[in-house]
Amino acid sequence: MISKNLINLHLVSDSTGETLSSVARAVLSQFEGVESRDFIWPLIRTKAQTAKVLESIAKNPGIVLYTILHDELVEDLRIECHRLKVPCIPVLSHIIAEFSNYLGMAISHTVGRQHLLDSQYFSRVEAISYTITHDDGQSAWDLFEADIILIGVSRTSKSPTSVYLSCRGYKTANIPFVSMDTIPQNLNELKKPLIVGLTINPEKLLQIRQTRLSSISHESETSYIELESIKKEIAESRKLFAKLQCPVIDVTKRSVEETAARVIQLFQDLRKT
Repeated sequence: MISKNLINLHLVSDSTGETLSSVARAVLSQFEGVESRDFIWPLIRTKAQTAKVLESIAKNPGIVLYTILHDELVEDLRIECHRLKVPCIPVLSHIIAEFSNYLGMAISHTVGRQHLLDSQYFSRVEAISYTITHDDGQSAWDLFEADIILIGVSRTSKSPTSVYLSCRGYKTANIPFVSMDTIPQNLNELKKPLIVGLTINPEKLLQIRQTRLSSISHESETSYIELESIKKEIAESRKLFAKLQCPVIDVTKRSVEETAARVIQLFQDLRKT
């Protein structure tokens, strides 16, 4: 019998399953100490595929989340889950129905519609490509093309935040702060990009850096993990932020997603003005 602190979670989708994974993570984060063993079933569009899913659910009973448009497949799924006495939860159907009622429009029933290769899709691809090319201070010569520029000392989550933003369609460059001399001189001249400074509590940064060095078996003494040196480094970066008159986000207690959400909010506010 599986522990209540470890549940089986079946994510059944007729598309990529990304929406289900995001919803599942968001819900589980509300229950402290609960983890899931995930069974991910993307692109389920036939009865034969559904049969394999049902077989797995029978062998590994647990919560079932689904986003499937085909009524017959949904019926098969619901009947078997009822027999097994496990929850079978449609993730988007209620939301879609409410949108349909409000808009007075019928639902398209097009599988994978959100992944069509439209202009928005290619814009995201371009943003991801730009962000990878401009990671960690690379290709500083065309920063004027960026939507967002992140600056911060080492290990302030610049790269993962940049990648997250790029997946949302924002061309994002990130620049490591080492000293005033290492910062591109043309930052003050940039008109388009939103420049954001990332800062962090020195003690927390010390822990992160120590963990990082341990993970790569680097044990030699270095100012990189000296608290006083870190405090000075952060103080110097704040001087740069003041000079640039850019907004500053403290990432000490923020996840990458929370930091990115705040950056997007700042970006949208900038565009409004």
